[in-house]
Amino acid sequence: MKVKAWMPVLVLAAVGVVSAKVAGLPEKYQGYLGWTRANVAKVTDAGAHPSAKDVYVNLTADKLAGADGKYKAPFAAGTVFIKERMDPDTLSVTTLYVMEKKSAREGDWEWSVFERDGNGFKGGVFANAAMCIGCHQEAKASDLVFTQFGKR
Repeated sequence: MKVKAWMPVLVLAAVGVVSAKVAGLPEKYQGYLGWTRANVAKVTDAGAHPSAKDVYVNLTADKLAGADGKYKAPFAAGTVFIKERMDPDTLSVTTLYVMEKKSAREGDWEWSVFERDGNGFKGGVFANAAMCIGCHQEAKASDLVFTQFGKR
């Protein structure tokens, strides 16, 4: 195949889009769009965070769920779920909700939220996540994770 003059520019532009840093997000969450998406279709359940949502996790599908599609819970320390909440009209991401597993003990999560601020996000870890934990107790069977894995 003959390389066209514009091809290298296109490749570099694509790499830039994929590897672009998101201002305001901790380094460990950068690149989350390359993680495993837990849901197949956008999640639209009302719940505590109504609107269209996608949920990403930093585990490969085989480490995340068994052949039956059910989560391999409890999750290991270091597991991170990031839920994007989107504006229903523009589908632009308005909020990122983060659950980061602190130990292998069931239910031991750190909870964070990041709100859109221009081209980046601002926010961080909740000092008191009692409200998050209280609601997520309903998902105790899956280590407090509501979004079910969309079997592919």
